[in-house]
Amino acid sequence: MPVRTKAALFGLAVSLAASVVFAQEGATPFDMSGERGPTVEKTPEQSGGGATVKDVKVPEKKAVTADLGTRRYIIPAKSLLLEGETAGHSFPVFLTPQQAGGATSISLGYSNAVVVAPESSRLTVVVNDVTVGEMPVQSAEGTKDIRFDLPPGLLRPGVNRVSFNAIHRHRTDCTIRSTYDLWTALDPARTYLTVPADTSGRLLTTDDIAAIGLGPTGQTKFVMVVPEMGQPASTNALMRLSQGLALMAKMPNQTFAVGEALPATAAAGELTVLVGTAGDLAPLLPALPATARASAVATFVDAPAGDRKVFVVSGPDWPSIEGAVEGMVSPIDRPLGVMREALSVRQRNASEMPLLTGATTRTLASFGARTSEFSGRRFRTGFDLGIPSDFYADAYGEATLLLDAAYSPEVLPGSHVDIYVNGNIASTVPITNRNGGIFRHLPIRVTMRHFRPGPNRIDIEAVLMTQADRVCAPGASALEEPRFALFDTSEFRTPRFARIGQLPNLAALSGTGFPYNGQVDPIALYLDRLDTATLSTGATFLGKLAVSSGRALQVRPEASALAIGERNAILIGTISQLPPLVLGQTHIAAESASSWGGQVAGEGRKEATRETFDSWQSRVREGSWNGQISALETWLQDTLDISISSLRLLPGDEAPIEPPDTARFFIAQGDSPERTATWTVLSAPTGADLEGGMTAVAQDPRWQQLDGYVSLDSRNTDALDTRAVSRTRFVATQPWTFANMRLVAANWLSSNILAYAAVFCVLSILLGIATSGLLRRFGRES
Repeated sequence: MPVRTKAALFGLAVSLAASVVFAQEGATPFDMSGERGPTVEKTPEQSGGGATVKDVKVPEKKAVTADLGTRRYIIPAKSLLLEGETAGHSFPVFLTPQQAGGATSISLGYSNAVVVAPESSRLTVVVNDVTVGEMPVQSAEGTKDIRFDLPPGLLRPGVNRVSFNAIHRHRTDCTIRSTYDLWTALDPARTYLTVPADTSGRLLTTDDIAAIGLGPTGQTKFVMVVPEMGQPASTNALMRLSQGLALMAKMPNQTFAVGEALPATAAAGELTVLVGTAGDLAPLLPALPATARASAVATFVDAPAGDRKVFVVSGPDWPSIEGAVEGMVSPIDRPLGVMREALSVRQRNASEMPLLTGATTRTLASFGARTSEFSGRRFRTGFDLGIPSDFYADAYGEATLLLDAAYSPEVLPGSHVDIYVNGNIASTVPITNRNGGIFRHLPIRVTMRHFRPGPNRIDIEAVLMTQADRVCAPGASALEEPRFALFDTSEFRTPRFARIGQLPNLAALSGTGFPYNGQVDPIALYLDRLDTATLSTGATFLGKLAVSSGRALQVRPEASALAIGERNAILIGTISQLPPLVLGQTHIAAESASSWGGQVAGEGRKEATRETFDSWQSRVREGSWNGQISALETWLQDTLDISISSLRLLPGDEAPIEPPDTARFFIAQGDSPERTATWTVLSAPTGADLEGGMTAVAQDPRWQQLDGYVSLDSRNTDALDTRAVSRTRFVATQPWTFANMRLVAANWLSSNILAYAAVFCVLSILLGIATSGLLRRFGRES
């Protein structure tokens, strides 16, 4: 037998033996090209302490990590995914002068999809516009820890910008679909700055409160120790102080926990705050300043264990404590007469978000976007902008993107540029030229249907198809010749839109704090009891409202909900303790006070009843009028994008809601009995659910989901259950002008097309009658 034939048979036998071994051990053999065989792609889990990878087959290689006390975490989220062929996120890190001068390195832990080609994929770390590290994306088998040294003097006291940018390319696939399988996951618990242990948690002045930082899961927590929290005199100072601390920190996921005992330790991203008279705090804090018995103090002191600093607000009595709190809040508070030009959400995206209040034209550069060249298949970038609380143009308004871009001759017709608003597609522009082209201020109309008060995200996505991608020759996915370019001279133009407040409106509440953000008189605050759960819920909610409003709100605690009257109010308590009047005004069924959060047996009976009802409904639906109406409604929504709710002459009333058994917490908004004020209610079946639900809703992703007149939080899902408003009460927020009222009427008629049709018919009839009369009077006789 020839030598070559023997060698071939020997190689075949070895290959078969290896395949058998791989099959027995559950592994996947490699083909002759060196690529992996077919695998099931798994993305990181989105819960827990950060991004982790399932089914890791190779033990993780742990690098030398810093002590937990020296870490300044960077990512304000439980996990972070950099998805697609190009992606990036920026985060601010506030440092004290001591921390900035002593920080030595930045560490990150990351993993990536197995289909990412490491030879052509890069992960870059940028600090204050200086690239401190770049590496290939090659951690498909588990989370890898990387550390980069920081140049001396790079970090500065105050806000520092840290960016993570990823460029991904697929190993073997060149299709558009394959770009959705590319990702790099950063683990927030393993991504941090390393600072000296003696300065990491040492805060010295009130200005250092902004340096409280984050925990390993992106959380920020103020632990407020109030020995006299059961006394009504402490409530006002406590609620005002929580807003001041929230405005100083401005962290996206900050919460407050109120208690009577001093915790032994404080984790990363936590600050212990002691509030009380000198006589009450002295047993808890031996280092309490002696001046606290004679005058108000607000300062940092050493904790009893001496391992950290705690913040103390004290004085001889509660009026002096309120004075100390006001001395802290006043310098950072925005007066009522001062309008803001940007939304302060720096902790979310490391930049201020411009507030567009009317007809405005701004370049992408002013939003922070930069000129980019791209050589892949699906390019995506975006920017953020703010919308005022009285925005009312969601039914007819259109903004315009004046696009400056270019694409190469190899881009085929069928490619397109898509514009997304808050994750919803708003416009598509096809590319039809075969020989490349340059767009110079190409107008792209962007519907304002998906805009909402507060922060909004605009994304620009270019889907590029080429003949080379159809062939997908080896190495084609790694080519670096640019196919598309987006220039930061592109402009985003908003028209003059209608401005009038709408109530109830939880989207405006979460986005800008409306209607409480511009109120002169104090807001009535009702807490059903002064315990840990209720006070913690109130402090967390008011802290979120203060950041959304850009100012600290004046509140006045009330002992009775029935004494509020016709005033704007916030009411917090378990549902069994809230008066039926309050529940009725916010469209919550009165039966919920006794039925919500019942025993498991009762829940099982309700579920069985619901299933039986649904079964009978499906059996009789086909031949009934209700079934035909439901089919018509579905056809109108799918074909013409018209809902039955818009086919009405006048808006109807909201139906009372009975929270389902799966819900644990809700925020509801309604009118006062005389419809002259707004009441916002936070409630849950128990005190533990009240505090836990508010903590969950205070996380930035959920806070931005608040909408409608009721939003319910569930234990089992991350999305809020929101109920749309049927009947809106309009509130004038601008001086009366004919131009603004014309726009208001245009949007209202666009939302109520049946009323528009009726008005059009009436005006047509009147026009016909007037024309007939004129012709009869002045026309020629036949």
